[in-house]
Amino acid sequence: MWNRRELKRNSRGIMKKHYWRVVAICFIVTFMAGSNNNTLSAVFSYDSSKEALNAVQENTVFDVNDIREKKPLDFLLEQFEKRSQEEEEIMEKSPYKEGVFSAIFNRTTATGSVFAGIIALLLDPLLEGAWLSLISAAAGAALLFFWWLLIRNIIQVGSCRFFLEAHTYNNTKGNRIFFLYKIGRMWRVALIMLRKFLYQWLWSLTIIGGWIKGYSYLMVPYLAAENPNLKGREAIDISRQMMQGNKWRAFVLDCSFLGWHLLSILTLGLVDILYANPYKAGARAELYLKLREQALLEGAGYGYAFTDLYLTCPSEEEELRAAYEREAVFLEGTDWKEQRESIKASEFDVFEEYPTILFTVPEAFHVKRPGINYHCKYGITGIILLFFLFSFAGWCWEVGLHMVQSGEFVNRGVFHGPWLPIYGSGGVLVLVALKKLRDRPVATFFMTVLLCGIVEYATSWGLEQIYGVRWWDYSGYFLQLNGRICAEGLLVFGLGGCAFIYILAPLIMEFGIRRLSMKVRIFLCILLLVLFAADFWYSRETPNSGEGINGRSGASSFVAQIQRKNAQTKETTGIKGPLSGYWTP
Repeated sequence: MWNRRELKRNSRGIMKKHYWRVVAICFIVTFMAGSNNNTLSAVFSYDSSKEALNAVQENTVFDVNDIREKKPLDFLLEQFEKRSQEEEEIMEKSPYKEGVFSAIFNRTTATGSVFAGIIALLLDPLLEGAWLSLISAAAGAALLFFWWLLIRNIIQVGSCRFFLEAHTYNNTKGNRIFFLYKIGRMWRVALIMLRKFLYQWLWSLTIIGGWIKGYSYLMVPYLAAENPNLKGREAIDISRQMMQGNKWRAFVLDCSFLGWHLLSILTLGLVDILYANPYKAGARAELYLKLREQALLEGAGYGYAFTDLYLTCPSEEEELRAAYEREAVFLEGTDWKEQRESIKASEFDVFEEYPTILFTVPEAFHVKRPGINYHCKYGITGIILLFFLFSFAGWCWEVGLHMVQSGEFVNRGVFHGPWLPIYGSGGVLVLVALKKLRDRPVATFFMTVLLCGIVEYATSWGLEQIYGVRWWDYSGYFLQLNGRICAEGLLVFGLGGCAFIYILAPLIMEFGIRRLSMKVRIFLCILLLVLFAADFWYSRETPNSGEGINGRSGASSFVAQIQRKNAQTKETTGIKGPLSGYWTP
């Protein structure tokens, strides 16, 4: 028989071994899977678990008497025409007018749904008015359903799997929350969770049946986490048998965390995020393990469902070594014999992490293929050529983006040549400065965002100090800083920088630059540097300007600003401004 103190003590043991991982996992589950709904209520306005209900209530629930007086389609279009007008009014009041993030934010705020907002943004060039509102609401509801079915439920079961493994193993990886995708049991588990939801929803139509059945079906996600081959009806029946006589005690267990949740209200949800949610999740996982152990000891008829032998009992070292040797044989490659010998000589800590290779539904053997060597050495000539290639790529991106938006070609940037040095500088900077982080893609991404943000902000500030005007201004963008940088641009820089580090630069180096002779490389570097220096010297006095180039100002306003700056400079210092020899009043 289990008791609360033991479960909570074991849960604290899990937190002690994996504190930051359990905090991160519970935060992800809270935000993406809708669990622990109260945690983010004071911090975030978005809750994925509530969006479906809001979408249905706001977009489909109307007065029955009004429907009878008109044709259903006419009535529906009339209602959504009103809703479309309301959405337009809400978007007009938004202070964010520029960029994709601003458009998504405005549409989401207007529609009350992230999914409907994104669909409305995509359909905006094709539809308008009632049809845009109607189709975006319907498509958003469909997307939300698949999100709930294939992401929310799968991540929820994955988090249960993490806590079950963390009970026994000392280094359980956070990516275990995605294990169902790796073993190909996503749809089966999704159907299990769908059946659980339908059963519980039907019981919720009674007075207290929903609350009682919520505890009857409490073990369903844990059963799916241990044995994803179960059918939905089996998982529900087994959960009911496991919780028979334990529902009230499980309720009391949940109530024992009430003090923590009350304290969390005073800290705007921080106590829940940093302690209470992981604490409660660990205690529930411990409850499953105790009920599982009790069922196996008593020889319960549903014991066949507990198929994972290594969940609470690590494998023998020789057994684990033999499994890795078999995998080495099945892997395609010429060095499988060497790998096998290396495995034989290796030592395995069976308590380190769960042996996924021995799981009842093993992950498919990965075919070993030659990968991209992102640790390759570039050398001086390689760095210079990559600088110009990335500068040219940035120029193509900016020019192409402007062509899509305005339908006309504009030579973007301060320079006159086909390059934007800010892209080349950022690319080379992350390539060199983040060399030691290349084996950590997540850290590389965030550091790339940070470095590129610093470069962009400093460049914007420097250009404004020199010329008195800005070549870009993000003032109308969502999440921007002084108009110099914005979240949307930094996200693009982060993704582009990671693509440059892990894919583009190694491939260009391997299949392009290294196939050139050293003489050709040196010649290209000297030629490009001379052209760049000439462009730099010319642009220093005559920067590229015009409609669509510098900020939102046209050529005439840009010239006027430069002329005013020249006049002020001449009056105060007697020195001509940077453009005084090229533009006159």
